[in-house]
Amino acid sequence: MDIKKLLILLTLSAVAVCSFAACSGKDSEGGTDSADAANVQADASLSAAELADKLFSDIEYVDSLGEISPEMIEKLYGITSDKYSSAKVYVGGASTAEEIACFDAADETAAGEILSACQARIDSQIKAVEDYNPDELAKLNDPVLVTRGNSVYMCLSNDNDKAKEIIG
Repeated sequence: MDIKKLLILLTLSAVAVCSFAACSGKDSEGGTDSADAANVQADASLSAAELADKLFSDIEYVDSLGEISPEMIEKLYGITSDKYSSAKVYVGGASTAEEIACFDAADETAAGEILSACQARIDSQIKAVEDYNPDELAKLNDPVLVTRGNSVYMCLSNDNDKAKEIIG
């Protein structure tokens, strides 16, 4: 696949993020369901940004992840900064689907919107990589996507066990 097609796919996936999916987890075919999410509890002493930093430093990633700005969070996830009090998102390059997104939502309603936005991001990434890099589908089909109170944590890596351990 040439660069032009890849850029078009990435642009389309960024646009797709703006349409929120009304999902609260993965279905019975795999991934995190609401029962799993209830059993995975985040360390309440860490802010979302601190937890994202821990996921970034303690897990080995194939790609080089870079932190994105609140403006890019809004473009990729459709989440405005008034929806959260603390957030940090790390994204990889075009070669992998590796990503970290952690948010302390402003309230319960915002937490639901952020969870939906994270699921929509995962869904758009699935569509973006399925043709040009199907090896990345394993991460996307079994994401670590956890809510605790008004906090939402997402980690796409090759080490779900370690991500769950860090989240708590």
